[in-house]
Amino acid sequence: MLTLCKILLFRTRWVPLVFATLLAAGCSAAKSDQPVVTPAGSRENGMLILTRVDHNRTAEVRVGERIEVRLPENPTTGFTWAIDEDNRRLLALDRTDYVEPSESSIIGARGQRSFTFTARQAGEISLTFKYWRFWQGDTSVTERYTVTLRIHD
Repeated sequence: MLTLCKILLFRTRWVPLVFATLLAAGCSAAKSDQPVVTPAGSRENGMLILTRVDHNRTAEVRVGERIEVRLPENPTTGFTWAIDEDNRRLLALDRTDYVEPSESSIIGARGQRSFTFTARQAGEISLTFKYWRFWQGDTSVTERYTVTLRIHD
């Protein structure tokens, strides 16, 4: 009988320890709750293309690589996209263009504004745009667009 009591006592002491060890192992093998982040933009002919869906995202580029930001615009309303914040040391504006909508028979249809840049130097930059009526100032801003660029050598 004494032997049976020793076995039961031995087992009951180790049960919590074994349980805690198994629980800890299970928790460390659990999947991370952090979301998978997909890089911003897509590549076309070696150029990074960023659109409205890339707002508040991050893109990786190399020095010398070209970046084009395409945003819907309707200048007939007086609203246009403008660069609100950039860093000319890291990023050079090559050009900006407005492309008329393909439905040219529809008066007042939205076209597309594009800004083309070249990455000049390694670093990180927040490139910010505002949709506004420039003659009314910042009080007329109705929309903002920001993308972070990480430029590597």
